[in-house]
Amino acid sequence: MLLCRIVGRAVATHSHPSLDGFKMLLCQQEDADGKPLDAPPLVAIDLFGAGVHQRVFVSTDGIGARGIVNDEDSPVRNYIQGVIDD
Repeated sequence: MLLCRIVGRAVATHSHPSLDGFKMLLCQQEDADGKPLDAPPLVAIDLFGAGVHQRVFVSTDGIGARGIVNDEDSPVRNYIQGVIDD
C-alpha cells in the first residue's frame, strides 16, 4: 500500500474492455509529511470518487485489482483503497 496524492486524471482513447466505466487517476507517491517522492506517478482505478489534490492509499495488489474489474486477464494493477480525511 502506498501513500499518494492525486495529481491528475488518466484518459485513454482505447483501453482494455475490463476498464470500461472506471475512472483512472494519476497518483504521486508521498512521504508521511506530504512531500512527493522521487518516483513517477502511477495510474490507479478509483472506486471512491477521489479528486485532484486529495491524499489516498493506493494498493498495488494486481490480483485484488483484477478482482475489482472482474477479469483475470485485465492489465490493471493499482487501485485506490481509501481516501485520507485530512
